[in-house]
This record gives sequence, structure tokens and C-alpha cells, in this order.
Amino acid sequence: MKLNKHLASAAVGLGALFGAASQAQAAIVTDVIMIVDESGSMGNVQTNLRNNIGLFASILAAGGIDARYGLVGYGNGAVRPRMVTDLTDATSFATAAQGLVASGGTEPGHAATSFALNSIDGQTDLFSFRSGALKNIIIFTDEQSNGDGCNGCSTGGDGSTSFSEVDNLLTQQNALFNAVLVNATTAFTYDDLAAAHGGLTFNLSLMNSTDQTVVSQFVQDFADAKLQEILDFCALNPTDPACVNNGGQVPEPGTLALLGLGAFGLRASRRMLSVAS
Repeated sequence: MKLNKHLASAAVGLGALFGAASQAQAAIVTDVIMIVDESGSMGNVQTNLRNNIGLFASILAAGGIDARYGLVGYGNGAVRPRMVTDLTDATSFATAAQGLVASGGTEPGHAATSFALNSIDGQTDLFSFRSGALKNIIIFTDEQSNGDGCNGCSTGGDGSTSFSEVDNLLTQQNALFNAVLVNATTAFTYDDLAAAHGGLTFNLSLMNSTDQTVVSQFVQDFADAKLQEILDFCALNPTDPACVNNGGQVPEPGTLALLGLGAFGLRASRRMLSVAS
């Protein structure tokens, strides 16, 4: 009973904290594109992503992030990257993600990243990024980028999409990049992109687990890391349009830290509740 009272008090305190922060500062605006490998080995990862996008989204929202979610599938029989859903809320994303397949064997991940940034030559399915939103690109794959010269995968009119072209696109669009990968061989084509664009690489094997406790913990840790990346971005770039809210006021570093602390408190409270039950 005492634990419940303490948690209730903590919840009230966090509610007041978020209320005060939200009155002083609007949320950081970000549009997240998740790029998912559709090769034959990725079915379990796809299911776990679909079932846990709500948890991921709730952690970002609790940290003061106004996020929308889009989905790219690539590497299926058609090879060419495709829009599975335009930017939407987590619930609609989960519904759309049922349309992912696991039947291919060629994974043009660089081309898929270019597609996510609306930059494939002749691309007609364009993501509706909000004006000024911080772009977050996250790729899930168990293979290094291959087949980037596939029909319809060209960037820059040269017949294919290269690492350097993706690197330049991420820089030009001021986008953050994360990669959820299976091993060092896969990391070869994505690790440097993540390091150069504000992100990290993560272990896909945890997302591929059939143990839902492992999957849930991975999603929590990944979302916490992504939240921190976004807060860090705005601390370093306070005049970026995604970070300038509330009638043109620049977010105060203290406000960003407060939101991050509140998110941490919510995570801690959730774990305490789990132990108590």
C-alpha cells in the first residue's frame, strides 16, 4: 500500500512537471521513418515491431516529442523500396505494418534510405514530412546493403544509390539515422552512417527474440536512446525549426532536461510497478 501511495505521489508530481513544461514549451516535432527489410528471415522482427510500436511511441511522447511514423518496406520480390504507410500515428502504423512481407533476398538498404528521404529518381510516393520537423530514419535489417542498382533504385541519375549519396542526403536534410543490425558484416554499410548522423547501432537479435520480455526491454531501451538523441540534437541546435516552438521561442536546455528526467521517472515507476506486482 505504501508503495502504491508513493507511486501515486510520483505520478502526480510527474504530471505537474509535464504540465508546467508543456505550458512553457511545446513539444519537439519529429517525423520518424522506419525502414524494414522484407527478406525471408525478417518475419519475426516485423511482428515484434508491429506489436511494440505503441510502447516506443509512448516513451517519445512522455519525453515531450510530437512524433509521427512512416514505414518503408524493401527487399521483397519486387526489390524496389515501397511506402507501406505515409506518416501517421502509432496505431495506424501498426495496422499498416501488417502489410509487410518476408519473401525476398536482395536488400538495397541505401536505396531504401534514399527513398525514405523522398530522393529516389522519379519517386512518386512521397512522405508528407511536416514543415520544419526533425527527420529520424531507422533501418531494421539482417544484411548489408546490396542490390542498390536495382530498377528504380537510382539516386542522382547514376544508376544506383551509394553510401556517399545517402550520407550527403542525410546531411542535406539534417536527419538523424539509426540502424538495428544483426552483426558486424551488416554494420559495415550502416555503422558509419549512424555515427555521422547523431545515432547509434542496435542489436537486431533482441528484436528478433521470441521472448517478449526481451523484446519489450529492447524497445524500451531503444526508445530511451532515441529520445535522448532528439533532446541532444535540440540542445546542440536550439534554433532548428523542429526545436523552436511556442510562438518562436527557443527551447531552454533546462526544459529539455526536465522532460528527459520526467521520461526517466516514468520508466522507473513502470519497473517498480512490475516488481510490486
